[in-house]
This record gives sequence, structure tokens and C-alpha cells, in this order.
Amino acid sequence: MLSLSQPMGDSMKLCGQISVELNVGDYVEAADHQKRLEDILRQVRAAYPEATLSMRERRERKVLALTRAPGAAEGLS
Repeated sequence: MLSLSQPMGDSMKLCGQISVELNVGDYVEAADHQKRLEDILRQVRAAYPEATLSMRERRERKVLALTRAPGAAEGLS
């Protein structure tokens, strides 16, 4: 994902993002992947010193049953 914003003046501010989705079985495996990504981040920081790494757990969304609000169908005639 690349987002662009045009500040005052002739320069543009860019934000580059690399996304890696992982399926892991446990925290030990997650830590191993995090270490690998930190190794890659060190290489990226050689060219882009402000680069950062953020890791977070992604949970599947629960499917919710939708219900009509009382009286919602009355006003549609």
C-alpha cells in the first residue's frame, strides 16, 4: 500500500508498507517469524533508517445475525 499526501510546497510525503500475513500454531512459532522479519528490517533500515516493524494478531470476524429493528418495515409502503 502506498499513500500519498501533498504538503505545502513542492515535496510529497510518502508512506510505503510491506504486508506479510502469517498463520502460526503458537507463540514460539510467532516469535521465530518475528525474528526473521526483524532481520529483514535491519536490511531495510540501511536504506530507510526510519523504517519500523509492527506485528499484531488478526482474528477472524464473527458472523453476526442481522435482525430488523421493531417497526422498520412499516415505513416502507
